[in-house]
Amino acid sequence: MDIREMTQQECATMLKSARLGRLACVHENRPYVVPIHFAFGDNFIFSFSLPGKKVEWMRENPNVCLQVDDVGTVHGWKSVVVDGLFEDLPKPPALDATIPARDQQIPASNHDRDFAWSLLQKHSNWWEPGALKPGEQAGSGSHLFYQIRIEAISGRQAYR
Repeated sequence: MDIREMTQQECATMLKSARLGRLACVHENRPYVVPIHFAFGDNFIFSFSLPGKKVEWMRENPNVCLQVDDVGTVHGWKSVVVDGLFEDLPKPPALDATIPARDQQIPASNHDRDFAWSLLQKHSNWWEPGALKPGEQAGSGSHLFYQIRIEAISGRQAYR
């Protein structure tokens, strides 16, 4: 078996096609790793969650890592690691009865949230596992969108 470094383009291609990754965050020198569904676009990882331990920890320490793999066989696998910074995507302001002027700009954070939603919703069950908690039904909590601003991407591939 041989192992090689993946190119940036190969890493980006894998991130575009992957849906499930493992997100790592740290609080008081304690690591925490959870599976997330995500979408990749414009140098960001976008995801969705209910409030909880993961979100609390990322808000306190925004340095996170996402690992994505494709394990075809024991001798043929790929793995990509993304280092980045967690950022909340705020909810849009409540809509009122007035129609905005045609040339009125939407705040950038709303663009980011809309872009995240547009990428995530392309895939069935995009909201899992972010909308699920043990003992609760889907949609029973206040959800949030977040992004990981990518600082570095690396990948390795094993082959025969």
